[in-house]
Amino acid sequence: MSSPHNKISIDLRNQTLERVKTSGKSIAEISQEHGIGKTTIYEWLRESTGEVPSRDLIKLEKENRELKQIIGEITVQLGIAQKKW
Repeated sequence: MSSPHNKISIDLRNQTLERVKTSGKSIAEISQEHGIGKTTIYEWLRESTGEVPSRDLIKLEKENRELKQIIGEITVQLGIAQKKW
């Protein structure tokens, strides 16, 4: 007999966890979007990381990625500008 955990594909689980970590949305919002219970998502987070990140931590990680991207873009622009001189 299969358990409820087997009904959700590993791909969907990974996509859901990635959205939790990168979207800045709450687990409740993502739960509704994917039709997956909040408790299930919290369990997946505990299994994958050993802890459940706070919403603030998720937002900070997203902001950090965005800032790194901006720095990369500025670095490229500066390199192009320096070549023109």
